Amino acid sequence: MLFALIGKYNPMMLKTVIAKEDEVFNNPPEGIEVVARYAIVGERGGFINIVKTTHAESLGLLLSNFVGLIQFDVVPLVDSSQGTVIKIVKETLGNNQKK
Repeated sequence: MLFALIGKYNPMMLKTVIAKEDEVFNNPPEGIEVVARYAIVGERGGFINIVKTTHAESLGLLLSNFVGLIQFDVVPLVDSSQGTVIKIVKETLGNNQKK
């Protein structure tokens, strides 16, 4: 499954944050595939990293590298093209839904 990791940090720690973010996302834990990395432009800044994993433990291990440094919001993502969302909703709700 894909996840967006939206990270915010204290701007006073920018050099440390950038170094740690590069270190971890350039060499992620086993079971994590880094799909894309973005920097948020603005007065506070931040990061958006898109990762793919099938193991919650791997995601937890990745995030544990940033305790006290970056606060991440973790947002599950699905591909909304080609009926993927409809398929997921049907599987989740069962086949009792009206067509």
